[in-house]
Amino acid sequence: MKLHHVTIKGDGALNEDALIINEQGSLFGVADGVSSLVPFTSKENLTGGYMASHTVKDAFESIEEEGQRLFQTLVKVNEWLHMKMKTYGIDINRKENLWGTAVAVIRLIENGVEFIQTGDCMILAVYESGEVRPLTRLQVEHLEEDAIEIWRECIRRGFRTRNDIMPHVKEQLIANRKMSNTVEGYGVLNGEEEAVDYFEYGKINKVGLTHLILMTDGLFLPAESIPEGESYWEYIANSVLRKGIEQYAHDLITLEESDPECIIYPRFKKSDDKAGIVLEFG
Repeated sequence: MKLHHVTIKGDGALNEDALIINEQGSLFGVADGVSSLVPFTSKENLTGGYMASHTVKDAFESIEEEGQRLFQTLVKVNEWLHMKMKTYGIDINRKENLWGTAVAVIRLIENGVEFIQTGDCMILAVYESGEVRPLTRLQVEHLEEDAIEIWRECIRRGFRTRNDIMPHVKEQLIANRKMSNTVEGYGVLNGEEEAVDYFEYGKINKVGLTHLILMTDGLFLPAESIPEGESYWEYIANSVLRKGIEQYAHDLITLEESDPECIIYPRFKKSDDKAGIVLEFG
């Protein structure tokens, strides 16, 4: 097995994405920290999103026993986040104050691949036939699309800077955050007791499997950049495997730099944090 990975800081002061690499435990993953909408920084100058993603990273990288279940590990991390926020005096009854993380982790076992996910981190399985099989789905997509449509409407009305558009979108983003870990909303690891009900997990076998690709949303291509008629995830997976994960990430940054105000490719920030892993079998 060959391992390729990349992590790159986006526009923020810290890279809130994290790579999870535990070769001894055959565990690999990515985590995308989610900072609170109410600004928070610890005395160590760490954001809540950074602390959340690295709490997940530390937990999975410390696993040595093959039998330790991914689900139980994520349950414990969720409890730790809850306690950590209380320690920092966070009002945990207000969702906009919560920090957390999206996460996707896989474990290689003798007869297959176990996986667990919450939020919008993605796992793509690629097969000898060329089939691209998403093991996960974007749990936040239906809510983010509402905010992106507001963004597009602002562009249609003539707005041409992120600073002018963001005030029109912020209310929708706050409303979206209040949907965390609800049936109408999305799952995210943020210390809420209900978070464990929104984990997605399972196992696949390895027959015909050539690659596994794990990525945070900072590595997703803008929908407008996908050639017409192409399948979104197939196009991304094939681009990653053709270019290599590092070159793919740098090409995406070049595209983002070409549209700093997010007008050609509507999105909420010029460049998001990025973390990706490619596992190559054979």
